[in-house]
Amino acid sequence: MFRPDRRRVLGGVASAALTALVPAAAQATAEKLDPAAMRGDVAILVDAYSTLHPGLYRYLTPAQFVAARERLDRIVAKPLSRGDFYLALSAFTASIRCGHSFPNQANQVPAITALFDQPSLPFAFVWLDGRMIVTADLGSGQMIAPGSEVVAIEGVATRDMLAWMLPYARTDGSNEACKLADLGIPGDGDQPSFDLLRALLFPSVGRTARLEVRGGGTTQTVDCPLLPAAIRDAALKPQTPASPYGWRFDVRGTVGVLTMPTWAVFHEKWDWQGFIDTSVDTAIDRKLGLVIDLRENGGGLDCGAAVLARLVTAPLATNNYSRHVRYRAIPDRLSPYLKTWDRSFRDWGASAVGPDANGFYTLDRPGDASDTDTITPAKRCFTGKVAVLIGPKNASATFGFAALAKQHRLATLVGEPTGGNLRGINGGAFFFVNLPGSGIEVDLPLIAYWPNRPQPDAGVTPDIVVPRRLADIASASDRQMASAIAEAAG
Repeated sequence: MFRPDRRRVLGGVASAALTALVPAAAQATAEKLDPAAMRGDVAILVDAYSTLHPGLYRYLTPAQFVAARERLDRIVAKPLSRGDFYLALSAFTASIRCGHSFPNQANQVPAITALFDQPSLPFAFVWLDGRMIVTADLGSGQMIAPGSEVVAIEGVATRDMLAWMLPYARTDGSNEACKLADLGIPGDGDQPSFDLLRALLFPSVGRTARLEVRGGGTTQTVDCPLLPAAIRDAALKPQTPASPYGWRFDVRGTVGVLTMPTWAVFHEKWDWQGFIDTSVDTAIDRKLGLVIDLRENGGGLDCGAAVLARLVTAPLATNNYSRHVRYRAIPDRLSPYLKTWDRSFRDWGASAVGPDANGFYTLDRPGDASDTDTITPAKRCFTGKVAVLIGPKNASATFGFAALAKQHRLATLVGEPTGGNLRGINGGAFFFVNLPGSGIEVDLPLIAYWPNRPQPDAGVTPDIVVPRRLADIASASDRQMASAIAEAAG
């Protein structure tokens, strides 16, 4: 059960109170970090971000960044557990409003990931109008129906849980829908943000959870087992995946549906481009319309270039956004704290052209795996109708794909507005900032993408907007997919 016995205000982001809840038992055993060690970590992080982060002042002013730093300094003025310091850093990076700037749980050492190690809730859910709506029962033993609302967990109202978590969640600019999508189950990444924040803010004690569930006109209180995260995640994955990443191609009547839940295909020796080509060739040979489902896809490699190459008849310049960095070579003082997979990120050399009057360099590096400057048509062009399913999880490469497809009218976009931000995002290359006092690592994106003309502070709006509704979840109907298939079958 959850026992939030102590509240400590961590500071504010956009006028929200950030509060960590730590049970008394955890307080007694948790190792505390010395304020001097945390101040040292904060100084390193602020120096790295101030010197290298290309989008630091896109969505906040220098004065606001100073205020966020001052809040963080006040928080670390007394000993904190590593979990509380992790939360404080999360709130700080969230204030920058860059979806790629955060203490990424996937990049932490075991001493940090152990903080998040607790059993998971036995259901998947989304947030609709601030309500936790179940999409699948994964082993609660209570047969919780899809469309049911979990009103409270261990006496804590789920609306309040969401309000406590939002200040720590990341997004680009004012795109709040991306935060809500990230805080669902399945959420973003291998360890959803909801799991991480629940472990730190509402740690469970024991192997069961008491839920207040509303559905079918009644509200009932049920006890259900908590699940190891691996079992929960296995239940969410396709039973017979067509690829190591859950990609699949299905024929539904006169339409082929290419589902790609991720483009983070970095580590497997798997021919993902061959999978795309085979799928599109099948659609061509069978004279099918084509639906591309990216709704669960947060990005990764620029796999979209391989898709677009099958849709264009002439070379397509992807120059909607120019690339900029804040430095040519990193300063020696920061070098010991910065890790990455490509040494060229430490010194861009002649690829960094400038600086301009504001201290930015234009980055000219054709052929980067994360960016494609020109899309060259493939030999076999798909000429049928294409619909692309999009949503708020599309916050990186999939955001860019959606923006290109809409601008050049290469497909009809169906679903909900994307994550990311048309005003510009950051990514492409990264440093992982190692903070020696705590052992925490924080992601630092290195390349800023600037639009070639003024853009709204928002994601990409689909051509056909189909919001997800409670009735759809309860009836197990996918109106978004049905709309996309109808469009592609046209």
